[in-house]
Amino acid sequence: MIAGSVGDRPDIVRHPSGTEEGVLPVAAIYGANASGKTNVILAMQFMSGAVKYSHARWEPDAAIELEPFAGDSDSPTTFSADILLAGVRHQYGFSLSRDAVIEEWLFAYPLGKKQTWFAREKDKPISFSTKLQGDNRVIERLTRPNSLFLSAAAQNNHETLTPVYRWFSQSLSFVIGERASTMRAGSSLYRNIELQRRFVQLLSSADLGITGLKVREAVMPDGAKEFASKLKELIRAEFKLDDDSIEPENHEVEFMHRIGSSTIPFLEDQESKGTIAYLCLLDPVVRALTNGGVVCVDELDDSLHPLLAIELIRQFNDMRNNSTSAQLIFNTHDTNLLSAGVLRRDQIWFTEKRTDGASQLYPLTDFKPRRQENLENGYLQGRYGAIPFLNPDCLLKAGHEEK
Repeated sequence: MIAGSVGDRPDIVRHPSGTEEGVLPVAAIYGANASGKTNVILAMQFMSGAVKYSHARWEPDAAIELEPFAGDSDSPTTFSADILLAGVRHQYGFSLSRDAVIEEWLFAYPLGKKQTWFAREKDKPISFSTKLQGDNRVIERLTRPNSLFLSAAAQNNHETLTPVYRWFSQSLSFVIGERASTMRAGSSLYRNIELQRRFVQLLSSADLGITGLKVREAVMPDGAKEFASKLKELIRAEFKLDDDSIEPENHEVEFMHRIGSSTIPFLEDQESKGTIAYLCLLDPVVRALTNGGVVCVDELDDSLHPLLAIELIRQFNDMRNNSTSAQLIFNTHDTNLLSAGVLRRDQIWFTEKRTDGASQLYPLTDFKPRRQENLENGYLQGRYGAIPFLNPDCLLKAGHEEK
């Protein structure tokens, strides 16, 4: 997300305090099928989940549910991220095997000077900086070999480390696989008038025929109420959660359509697949644009019209709409975005599978394309790699063999 030395659209680049480098609000990842595009998003999701759940939910004696690189499954898997919090750069990372945390570290750079807040190695005491105030040794004793210290610290109210934890647990959101039901998203919007207003604004501008939405309490049969109550009790007992954190959603979303002179409500199952795809993206998008954060989307073009994808990118790139410096990271096969003028050259990345089976992630700027270069044609012609190698002769031969 660091800006390159290109002159495209300088208004897109942000210049937050805490770094001398420009920061980009959008990154697009292209590549052939099975080249590793989705794994980029999944790796970020795993890192977020490990920070959130390793201390509270991972089983003490169970193996870590890690999916290492198939070509070298014995080596540790390493995750690392650089983030800006309150104008200070932080670098957090860890290395895992299936059995334990091999390494874990957190560096901070106040005024640009590196401080090692903590550094952990397997079977060794954690090294703590005097700059890291808190019950570090007490929490260290509570940290299991297969859980992260950052996760344990947040669960034990470590004041200094909680903001780092919250970035991973609250500022990252993911849209992966089949588009989830909008019921959950819409039901939560009714609590926040500002989120609902922005949600409706984006819906109206998409020309989907939707002029607004209503959230109303759903009528639940008595048998379903009893089942929900028992399920709630089981979850509360199993995960030691308070009642408010597992309060079931019992609201329905109605999408208001203007038809002639009338406004008619539609339920979710009456909307098109493309509309549902857009609706599923809007919940994390609206929250990020309103509160800040990073939205990671696998296959942005899934059932989504190219013009809607362009509009979402514009929302993040435009500082007037994105005053919180929210970021969007997505992968796609939609080459129209390359020629639509909405992406800077340094916002475009590629994945390509190497001969050893590993995925390589690299930027378009490695090829130094000219500002006026037709990026869509260049990509489809294989100028930047990251496209499937098609052998028409093999396809033709297979067709004849079938006959």
